[in-house]
Amino acid sequence: MSTERRDRRPVAHRFHRRYTAVVLVLAVVAALAAVVGAQQGPRLRDVSYDASGLVSRPAQRVILTANQALERVSADDVRVRPSAAHTVTSSGNTIAVEFTGPLAYDRDYTVTVAGVRAPGQRATADLTASIRTGSTDVLALVPGGDGTPDRIVRRSLDAGGVTTVHQAADITEYARLGRSLVVVSGSDASSSVDVVPLRGGVQDASSEIEHITLPTARGRVTALHVADDGASFGFEYADTSTGQSRNTGLYVVDMTGTHMPTAIAEDGKPTTGAVPMTVGQWAYVPRTESALVRTGSDDLVLVDMSGRADPVRLGSATYLHGFVGTGTTAVVETGTGIVRLDLTDGAESALQAPAASTDAPYLGRIAQLTDDTYLRVLGDVRSDGTISPRIVRVDGTRASRLAVTLPEDASVTAVCPSPNGQFVAVATKSASDELVSIVDATSGALEASIDAALVDWCGALPSGDEIS
Repeated sequence: MSTERRDRRPVAHRFHRRYTAVVLVLAVVAALAAVVGAQQGPRLRDVSYDASGLVSRPAQRVILTANQALERVSADDVRVRPSAAHTVTSSGNTIAVEFTGPLAYDRDYTVTVAGVRAPGQRATADLTASIRTGSTDVLALVPGGDGTPDRIVRRSLDAGGVTTVHQAADITEYARLGRSLVVVSGSDASSSVDVVPLRGGVQDASSEIEHITLPTARGRVTALHVADDGASFGFEYADTSTGQSRNTGLYVVDMTGTHMPTAIAEDGKPTTGAVPMTVGQWAYVPRTESALVRTGSDDLVLVDMSGRADPVRLGSATYLHGFVGTGTTAVVETGTGIVRLDLTDGAESALQAPAASTDAPYLGRIAQLTDDTYLRVLGDVRSDGTISPRIVRVDGTRASRLAVTLPEDASVTAVCPSPNGQFVAVATKSASDELVSIVDATSGALEASIDAALVDWCGALPSGDEIS
């Protein structure tokens, strides 16, 4: 027994010495790291952002995470190149740079935070993050023919060719709904509405298509619009089950609830079984579940499609052109002119309209790009009575022609800005052809073209006939 104890004692002693040595080394390393950190200042550990969100929605963030807690960072400490309006918040070891509006497509940005400091340390450092925004694509409806189905295709602007997303007979309208696609098909007498699941940007063949039950046995669906968050979609519906259109008006489908169409009643509330509100034009206000509705009697109403808030009466309008920037302002036409209407308080301000933006017999819809910039289609009357169109760009008090090439014998049926206003889809129609040209909104340079009638960017504009 005594021999075994004598044998074990040196082993235990050696283990204790090694353990002590390791602890001392780690302590020295930690101390050195602390000294180096104090001398060098904080370091950037991680950067996170949504590349596609940065180009399609405002109020998107780039999050910078440092290797240690930081003193408060202000907006004056942050520089973005190329320049982009932003705000800054910081907490702990993270800095959030939030951009006021969408950024440009497919572009490199540098975010630099100058002079960051850890609490209690003297050393400062600059944190620099490089980000690259996403590219964009459009969905377009390509009509079939000779027994072939209609196709909804995706066209990327940074690559040639198209990808078929979904195909079916007699497609009339469609809209993106989160990771799904809402598709309206049928005829003037009878429509169907399907929610098509997507996977990898195309129809998911392993999942079933959801067929929405419409209010009556037969009816016509038009003016489809989808809320940005995908929580609901709405449309105008006309009951044709009696052979005559009746009870024509606005319906909403709550995708967080029953998925059943519910009438928006005359009082502006979603009500099962109610006579629906008549609609001249309508669209979801960007990034909300509220809809701006011009009724059949030209009343202007802000409707909460979820039913959680009371409707807001905003006077009257003869035409809805669209929304400005983040969506809290709409461009509407009244009996006395075109105004910018603040949807938060009902305040109106005159729209800048230089002489060169109104000097034509035909004045089309205004497509707002930024708070101060918009496009408008103007037209002169040809000898055969058709319209010879041109597109004018208005920047504040200056108006100039957008250098976009339009087919000689075609009319412009729509001008639809991209979500960030960098590009615009110009839809044209001639006797033999329909074409959508994607052009740079500043220079008019052609980016892509599709043999189609419209693209999904147009779904953000209020439904209704163009001004004539």
